[in-house]
Amino acid sequence: MISGLTCILKKIFVCLIPFALLTPDLIFGQTVAPVLNLDQLIEEAGLNNPEILAAKMKWEVFKEKVPQARALPDPMLGFGIVSLPTNFSFREEDMTMKEISVSQMFPFYGKRKLMGEMAEKEAESVYNEIQERVNRVVRDVKTAYYDLSHVYRTTEVVEENKRILEDFARIAEIRYTVGGGIQQDMLKAHVGISKMADELIMLNQRKRSLEAKLNALLDRPPGNSVGKPEEVTFQQISYTVEELQEMAGGINPVLAGMKKMIEAREKAYDLARREYYPDITFKFAYGQRDNSPDMSRRDMLTGMMELNIPVFYKSKQDRKLAESKAEIANLEAQYRGMKNEILFMVADMVAMIRQRGKQYALYSTEIIPIAKLQVSSAMNGYQVGKVDFMTPFESQMSLYRYELEYHGTITEYEKSVADLEAAVGKALRR
Repeated sequence: MISGLTCILKKIFVCLIPFALLTPDLIFGQTVAPVLNLDQLIEEAGLNNPEILAAKMKWEVFKEKVPQARALPDPMLGFGIVSLPTNFSFREEDMTMKEISVSQMFPFYGKRKLMGEMAEKEAESVYNEIQERVNRVVRDVKTAYYDLSHVYRTTEVVEENKRILEDFARIAEIRYTVGGGIQQDMLKAHVGISKMADELIMLNQRKRSLEAKLNALLDRPPGNSVGKPEEVTFQQISYTVEELQEMAGGINPVLAGMKKMIEAREKAYDLARREYYPDITFKFAYGQRDNSPDMSRRDMLTGMMELNIPVFYKSKQDRKLAESKAEIANLEAQYRGMKNEILFMVADMVAMIRQRGKQYALYSTEIIPIAKLQVSSAMNGYQVGKVDFMTPFESQMSLYRYELEYHGTITEYEKSVADLEAAVGKALRR
């Protein structure tokens, strides 16, 4: 009897084990949002983002131009009739012949090499454009990620404070019922609850907008739910302004691409100088002659070399050389202007990051801990009748604002770091 009961209990226990392992969300049919990992999002964006893919395809286009630039011009194949009389007889005149010819133009020594090097520099400039697009997309992904994380953390703060205000409202109602409070306290609490409910509606709309932005950056379907970001933790930047500016000057892809374009124009300048020298064309022809009734005619061979003569060099070659020189000066001025702008941006971003870091330290070590003590003290005083309802209520609302500003500070700090990394051209933290 006891043995049979034991077997039944064992079977029930075995059946209940899988159910016991389920989380409450799964038991009641609710789904848990997946946790977003920033590194995985960046990797996915690098593989799927349309802007990055377009930049890579553009680089493929420019790579194919390099062998074209080095190639010889196409040879020319010609067909003709030489010295044909007006009576169209091919046997009457000795020099009448049907001719086939082949000619090939050879650019002056060094021109093809310079054209190939110029195409290579242009392709390298486009390759740097890929990295610039990658940096920009990574910055946009990080910005959207941090904004979405801020929305989730703000939602948690609002919901928590809404619950606290609901407790305040119940306390105010009880005290009003027993004659220990006033109706205005109760109404004040309900107004605060309504404002937070409105804030939650706005946060939900903001969350959907940021999810749509992330989906666009990752080339996902527009309505795809991206999940919940991991909690953002504060991490300091250890580089000085001078070190960051030096890095930006050396590896920023925009500056690197402009350098390559200057080098390409310098090759074009060298090529323009060689345009003063003639190109050479070699031609070989075979002429077939018909025999006359009284004479056997031999076929003819012709060889020829042609040179173009740059007699209009003042209006052509000189102007081309001046054009190339002016283009180099223009690009160099643009490069200096862009470099100064990027160095300024780096210094400005570092100043912003340091300011945000100090604000974070102030909120986390002083403002919020003190505000929490103030709320606790005000609530204790209210419970024993030493202070009125507005004292704990306003203390709680102050703490609420500080907590929102605290999370906003972390978000803006990380977004500023993302902007700085895009300006420098590399990740500054692991």
